[in-house]
Amino acid sequence: MHIAEGVLTGPCVVATNVVGYAVIGWGAWSMKKFTEKSASRRPLLGMAGAFIFFVSLIHIPAFGGTTCSHPCGTPLAAILLGPGVTAGLAACSLLLQALFFAHGGITTLGANTITLGLVGAGSGWLAFKLARKAGWSLGVAAGLAGLVGDVLTYAMNIVILGVQFAYVSPTPQYSFWGYARVLALAYLPVQGPIALGEMLVTGYAVAAIARQRPEVMESLGVLAREARPALLALLLGLGLLSAAPARAALAAAPGNAPAGRAAGAAYAAKADPAPTMEPGLALDDKAMVIAEQAGEHPHGPYFDMSKISPDIWDSFMMFAGLIPGFLLGRWWHLLFGEKKGAGSGI
Repeated sequence: MHIAEGVLTGPCVVATNVVGYAVIGWGAWSMKKFTEKSASRRPLLGMAGAFIFFVSLIHIPAFGGTTCSHPCGTPLAAILLGPGVTAGLAACSLLLQALFFAHGGITTLGANTITLGLVGAGSGWLAFKLARKAGWSLGVAAGLAGLVGDVLTYAMNIVILGVQFAYVSPTPQYSFWGYARVLALAYLPVQGPIALGEMLVTGYAVAAIARQRPEVMESLGVLAREARPALLALLLGLGLLSAAPARAALAAAPGNAPAGRAAGAAYAAKADPAPTMEPGLALDDKAMVIAEQAGEHPHGPYFDMSKISPDIWDSFMMFAGLIPGFLLGRWWHLLFGEKKGAGSGI
C-alpha cells in the first residue's frame, strides 16, 4: 500500500499531493471538532492513531513467506470516529512511517493519504452506513466495512500507479488497463486473505464494543449518525473509480491492444519477482519492479534509520510496538472495559 519515494513524478506527484494535503486539512479540522465536544475524547484519538500506525506498519507473511503485506485499520477507526478524523490520523501515521521507518515517502505522502486515509476510511465508513440502512446487524455491517475498506485501499493504489506508469513515466510499455491488470494480479491474490482477516477483526471489534460499552457507541453517534448525501456521493465515486482495476484483472478492455489479455499476462509473468524474492520481502517491491520497467527509479527514503546503525534501528522498531501497545493498553477500558453508566463524557 505504501507508495515508495521516487515512484511518482511530474504532474502525478503534484496532483496527489494537492488532493492529499486537502484531505489532511479536512482531517485536522475534523479532529479539532471531534475533541471540542468533550476533552475525554482525546484518548480515543490516541488509541485510534496508535492502532492505525501499528497495523499499517507491521508486515504479515503470505503464501509461504515469499511476500508480505499488511491490513489497514482505517475502516474500524472510521466506523467509530468518522472518516474525517480517521483521514487525519492516517496522515500522521504515514508521516511518522515515512520519516523513521522507511515506509512510503515524503513526496508520496499525499498519495498514501488518499489511499489509506480517504479511500480506505471513507469506503469502509460508507459500506458500514449503507449496510446498516439495509438492516444488517452491527457486526456484519462492520465486517463488510473492513473488507471493502481494505480492498479499495489497494485498488486506489493501483489507480494512482496505473496513471503514473501509463501517462507520466518516460518509457511506458502498456496502457493504463495493462498496468492495472499487472498490479491487480500482484496485489489482490496476496491482499485478499488479509482483507478477509480485517473483515473478521473489524466485525468482532465493533460488536464487542457495542456489547461492552453501548453508551460509548451512542455518544460517538455510531448507532444513530446519518450519512451526508454530498459525502456519500464523493465516496461512492471514489469507490467506483478505484474498483476499475479489479475489473481489469478479470478481462482487459477491448480496443486496448497493449493491455490485451495475453500481453497483460505475459508482462505479469515477466514483472512478478516472486520466484527470486527473498522471504519476507514486502509486496510493494512488486510495484517498484514495475516502476523500473516504466522508466521510474524508486529510491530509498531521505531519512533511513536502518542504514545509520542496526542497534538504533532495532530500538526504533521496539518503540514502534511499545508505544502503540502502551496507548492501547492504557485506555483499553474506554472501549472494551466493563459496562459503565451512561454518564460517560466521551
